[in-house]
Amino acid sequence: MPAMTKIASLTDLNFHHVLEETPGAALVFFTAPNCGACRSLKRALEKFLHTHSPLPVFEVDAVHNGGLVNALDIFHLPALFLYVDGHYHCELKCEALPARIHHAIQTALSQPAEDEP
Repeated sequence: MPAMTKIASLTDLNFHHVLEETPGAALVFFTAPNCGACRSLKRALEKFLHTHSPLPVFEVDAVHNGGLVNALDIFHLPALFLYVDGHYHCELKCEALPARIHHAIQTALSQPAEDEP
């Protein structure tokens, strides 16, 4: 699989299928069009893709994909989740800076997976 250099979109309809087909670690970013903090995190994730890792990053519009928002108990945006081999690993909480995102991923991968919300 070639290195991903941009953020791809996921929806309620393709979320699980795409993640199951994605080997290794992947980030899933829940956002909304009018969310300033979401735009800031998206810019940081785009920089992260170019400077730190070819890790797949997926974006889900929380406004138009309420099934996923409800299933994952998302109450605050932005929300950033780490998946490994298609399975939920954990929610990442970090500053919207490429180095902080990288560190949060490395730390999370050294820990056992958490239960999906």
